[in-house]
Amino acid sequence: MTKRCVWMSAWVLAGCLLTAWPVQAAEVTENLDDEQVFTLGEVIVSGEEQVVNLATTVTEVTAEDMKQRGARTLAEALEMLPGVDVARSSSKNESFVQIRGFSDQDVKILIDGVPVYEQYSRQLDLAQIPTSSISKITVTKGASSVLYGANALGGVINIITKKATSKPSATATAAWGDYGTEEYSFGVGAPIGKFNYWLGYSYRHSNGWKLSDDYDEDWWGSKEDDGGKRDFSDYIQHNINAKIGFEPDADTSLYLTFDYHDNEKGVPTRKWYFPQWEQWHVNLVGQKKFTDWLKIKARVFYADHQDTLFFPKWNELSAYDNYSVGGELQSFLDFGRWSFVKFGASFQRDNCQQSEKVIDDGFWTDAGDYEADTYTFALEDEIKPLEWLAIVVGASYDYYDPREAGDMPVPDSIDSFNPQIGAVVTLTEMTSLHGSVGRKIRFPHLKELYSEMAGGNPDLDPQETITYEVGLTHAFTDTVTFSVSAFYNDIDNLIDQIDVMVDGEELGVYINIGEATTKGVEVALGADVTDDFWVGLNYTYMRTEDKDKGRELEGRPRHRVNLDMRYLFPFGLTTSMQLSYTNRQFYDDKYNGWTRSPDFFLLNARVEQRVGELWGVEGNAFFEINNLTDRDYYEVGRPTPGRNFLAGLSFTY
Repeated sequence: MTKRCVWMSAWVLAGCLLTAWPVQAAEVTENLDDEQVFTLGEVIVSGEEQVVNLATTVTEVTAEDMKQRGARTLAEALEMLPGVDVARSSSKNESFVQIRGFSDQDVKILIDGVPVYEQYSRQLDLAQIPTSSISKITVTKGASSVLYGANALGGVINIITKKATSKPSATATAAWGDYGTEEYSFGVGAPIGKFNYWLGYSYRHSNGWKLSDDYDEDWWGSKEDDGGKRDFSDYIQHNINAKIGFEPDADTSLYLTFDYHDNEKGVPTRKWYFPQWEQWHVNLVGQKKFTDWLKIKARVFYADHQDTLFFPKWNELSAYDNYSVGGELQSFLDFGRWSFVKFGASFQRDNCQQSEKVIDDGFWTDAGDYEADTYTFALEDEIKPLEWLAIVVGASYDYYDPREAGDMPVPDSIDSFNPQIGAVVTLTEMTSLHGSVGRKIRFPHLKELYSEMAGGNPDLDPQETITYEVGLTHAFTDTVTFSVSAFYNDIDNLIDQIDVMVDGEELGVYINIGEATTKGVEVALGADVTDDFWVGLNYTYMRTEDKDKGRELEGRPRHRVNLDMRYLFPFGLTTSMQLSYTNRQFYDDKYNGWTRSPDFFLLNARVEQRVGELWGVEGNAFFEINNLTDRDYYEVGRPTPGRNFLAGLSFTY
């Protein structure tokens, strides 16, 4: 039986279990999404409005936001946020994120508080993470809490998955689109005495996606594609998310979580293929409130990433077998307005084993075994000396200890002391000011330090930045809110790859190239125009400078505008539309040198009709179109999808 048949059989079995769920009279409550938020997965709980979150910019994407925007993956869920840019093309067909000009390697990405990435390059393909099991996403920019530790120069993205609610609940969705696209997902959860459980599964498959009808074959031609369906754009994705929780009383909770991704995908930019792309982690987290002023939280985790990349041209395979293991301990001491002390200690070990083989030979060759440990000790205190003034002061001591370097020399350990401070001034009940400044550090990752093929350099220094932010938040009414933030990041020891001649051959080598800056302004407006009509608008202006090369940083747009509108008709029809505009960004083209990408508008639309409720099960039918105008555009010099659609049904109990 093929792997796909095994997975489809599992889906059919899961579907049978779901339909056999006992039918009880129950309402689909409006706060279901809020109940499903797994708060133990948050490092800093956003719902508590801690000062460290108020002193910088924190943006949340809810499950309802993701549904109304038609966001099927983590990459799509982040696209409409101010200060955030998601590019959907790279050398390995990966979707990656940038926050305020910082690349994904400078942004800490967590799933339920667990750092997740491919340990070799410290990157994560956001298109491989489906939204079906996500309850919300929290994006923290600038001087994020020191409890997050090192490697968060640009900020932190924490993906919070779903958990069981106070009543049994279940969801199921099926959707179909062009080029054989099909998606199926279900989720079921319930409390059982002092225990509770959640199980979610999703399956996504497509034969590929189409290029725009305006795709210029003469321009791309032999370099990329000949139009129509994009070659090597097919994929198969499976995801499982599961939780078992134990809550014996209101002050104690313990959860075991499991997150698994099994994906195959093509690489159209290189005509390669990933026959294997697996990532999973297990996470044990617990929290105990001992008194009104003392709470302890602890976590241990193991994360595993394995992928195999096939190069048809050379009939070769490249495989990575990576893992991370670690844990953290946090204590919270709440002494009221005069002091809310948070202490955190964390440890993480990253390990990468790489091997290569030529198919005809059939023998794997060990290409390196790399390993490094990261430690963080952090202390943070929030003080409210006046009714209108709140201050947060913190510092972290971060220590990086390389352990294994393959055939390369093991670098010396690196340590760094990173302080920061922030303040919130409440001018009126409707208006507040905030500001923060902090020092952040990003240690070199395993590829940058060790890789012989990619130009590893064991003498690299860590990247450093001083991040500044000031902002204002104002509520014109209870339904109309406005915010503006100005930011400036001074980056030192920027790590980049340059070409050098080695034995007559041009090779890429990682070096610290010097200094860079990113600065800009973010503006956001949200308005409930009526009870049934909501509008969200945001604009980001950003200037970047690579002072060593005397030019802008690659792939950082100067202007980005996002418009999100939603309207609910009295007869149960919900409509939504998202419009985005990207202006002025450059990339380094190997054929044409430093090149400016054309500016572009993108328009997505979605309609959803409620089809009624029977025996407590609510049904909805939906239809989505992405790139409605079939715009021919590209990011980082690569073609992107033209118009595509998806239609389906969803059921909620």
